[in-house]
Order: sequence, then C-alpha cells, then structure tokens
Amino acid sequence: MNNIQPHIRKLISSSGINFLFRIFGLGTSFLIVLLISRLFGVANYGSYSLTFTIAQAIAMIFGLGIPNALIMLIGIRNFNEIEAKKLLFKGLKITLLFSLIPAFLLYLSADFIANKFFDNTALNHFLEIVAYTIPFFIIHELFLYYFISVKKFISYNIFMFVLPNLFLILFLFLFYFMAKSDYYTFLAFALSIILIVFIEFIVVYESKIHKTPNVISNKGLLKTASPMLFSGLLLYLLNWTDVIMLGIMTNESEVGIYNIAYKIGSVGFLVIVSVSTIITPKIAELYGSGNLQELKKLIHNSTRLISVLTIPLVLFLVIGSEYILSFFGENVIVGSSTLIIVSVGVLFSAMAGNVDQILNMTNNQIVLRNITIISFFINIIFNFILIPNYGIKGAAIASLISNVFINAVCVYYIKKKLGFYTLF
Repeated sequence: MNNIQPHIRKLISSSGINFLFRIFGLGTSFLIVLLISRLFGVANYGSYSLTFTIAQAIAMIFGLGIPNALIMLIGIRNFNEIEAKKLLFKGLKITLLFSLIPAFLLYLSADFIANKFFDNTALNHFLEIVAYTIPFFIIHELFLYYFISVKKFISYNIFMFVLPNLFLILFLFLFYFMAKSDYYTFLAFALSIILIVFIEFIVVYESKIHKTPNVISNKGLLKTASPMLFSGLLLYLLNWTDVIMLGIMTNESEVGIYNIAYKIGSVGFLVIVSVSTIITPKIAELYGSGNLQELKKLIHNSTRLISVLTIPLVLFLVIGSEYILSFFGENVIVGSSTLIIVSVGVLFSAMAGNVDQILNMTNNQIVLRNITIISFFINIIFNFILIPNYGIKGAAIASLISNVFINAVCVYYIKKKLGFYTLF
C-alpha cells in the first residue's frame, strides 16, 4: 500500500469505506426482500417493487434535476458550506412546491392507474400512500445529494443505507405481528423515509442560512438542472422500464422474480457507485478549475479500480446464479438466466466507467440527455418485442442492449469532448 500514489490510496480508502456501507445496505435490502417475500408473499413484493419504481420515477421527475445540479454547482463554483446549504434550501423550496402536483394527481388517479394500467385492484392503496408521501421522497433525495456535494460521505451513507433500512425492517416486523398485510409493506417504507427526513433537517439546518446572499437565481438553478432531470430520469427508467412493462404485460409473480434477480445481478453496481460517489464532486471541482490532466488521471484510476473489483463479483454471480436465487424460494430459480444477463450488463458498465456523471459534471449534461433519450426508446422497443416471447429473460436482454448502447456512446463523447477515453 505504501508504494501506491497518495491520490490513488485516498481514492481506494474512501471508496472502500463507501463500499462497506453499501454492503451493509445491500445485506439489509436483501433481508427486506426476503422478509416481504416470505412473510407477505412474492406477489406482495411484486406490488411493493412496482410501487417503489413508480415512486422513484415521480421523485426523479419532480426533483427537477436539482440533486445533480447541487453537486455540479457546488463543485465548479467552489461554494463554502453555508453557500452550499443556501443552494440546498433554495432547491428544497422549489421542489417542495412542485411536489404538490404529483401528490394531488396521483391521489385522484390511483384507482384508475391500478385497475386500467396494471389490472391490480390492491395496487390502489399502494399508490395512495405514494400520493401522501411523495414530497418526503423528493426532500430526502436532495439531502442525500447535498451530503455528496460537500463530501460528507459518512453522513450520506448513514442516511442512505443504514437508518432507512433499519427503520423499514422495524416497521415490517411491527406490521407483521399486528397481522397487517398488503399495502402495509409500502407504508413501512414511507414511514421510514418520513422519519429520516426529519432527522436530516435537524442535522443540516442553520439559522444563518437566511442571512446568506443568494448564490444563484431560481431561473439559473432550473436552467442548469433541467437537462440533468431528463438524463437522470431516463437513466433511472432504463433500469426500471422492464419492471413497469413486465407489470403491464405479465403478472405480479413474474415482476417479483425479475426484481429479485435484477437486484442480485446489480450487486456489481456496488463497486461502480461506491467509487462514483467519491469522485463525482471531485470531477466537477477539477473541471471547474480547468485541471484536465488531473481529471484524466482521476477518471482512469477510478475506472481501472472499478473494473478490477467488479470482475470477480460478476463471475461469482454467473457461476452461482441458481444457488443464490434458491434462498428466495424454489419458484425464484427460474430467474437464473435473467440474473446472468443482468450481471454481464453490469460488467460492461464497470469497464466503461462512471460515464453519465463524467458528462454531467463537465457541462455536457445536454449531450447525456440526448443519449439517454435514444437509449430509452431502444429499451422500450426491445422490451415490447421480447417480453411476449421470452418473459423476464426478454426484459433482461432488452436492458442489456440499451445498457451497452448508452455506455459505448457516452465513452465516445467523453473522448470527443474531453480528449481521452475513460479506461486508458
């Protein structure tokens, strides 16, 4: 370790701590999947995961791209902590106002969406919970990205991976022993997020924020954030469009099995996002100072680190796919092919590097937006073609195709805009 250059050593140590938190989060997430599947049923987990996807998509849309804009603006403009908090609370006010729109619309249309789109009457109550709590989901997201932007990675990890999952497990056991079922699984998740938001506010708030001059206008913030909104939303939907389309074209059990296989296959993303969380604010900072040589070095080192650590994880998932899935029930083993396909896609993402945030943090967010729009439609088309014939395996193949496309094109544009490839 002593022979390793200081900046690489720091990257490894910071990413390692982040990785350990994510391992904890992954372990507790799998426990949550297991609890819901075994205590409340696989079909209930299908409804839970479908509702979670819808809630996340709504939070992404009405976050307005501001979470990523926080990281870029604070890094490029080198804001101090009070200025960063001023920007955060400006973002909170804007998003809180806009969050009332989906809350009201979803409350009115929950029954229609549940019955007409998903042919699942029980989903109505799940969606009503989303309507009541969507502002808290959005606020939580902004707080998390604030912690990343000011490099408070321990706070980020605690509020992202530790407290929410522990609260959720607690509420799940509580509702189980109270003999509650159905939508109470998602109510447990919603209550955990509400508690977290109150704690985050107490941790972050300072009264002198109000005395700090404005660091950017509302219009300027929204102008910076809007391309990130579309690219962030479409990147999210690229991961979850297959879940939504499976929910429309198949049944809850199929959705549940696919989601379990997808979550396990995405374990490789642990390494990618662990490193990404650390380097993203640094990318904005180096780009803002015009230090492209150090930026190139940072990206090369991080991509190589991600690749080296992801390969053994993917091999383990591919070789042990059936055995791993057997822990979630015999009926889940049919998702082994899906698990393998998803794992291969993760490996490709690892070798491409943190391409989406590299473009976002270097003022190329419009380029990323355009790439993700094309990838999104590719994903929908292939899901529509493959799901009727191949079911969950077809959804996984569609996801792989769009994943390869978006990473390859992003790597090309990083070379074109910044003058270097992400891996070498």
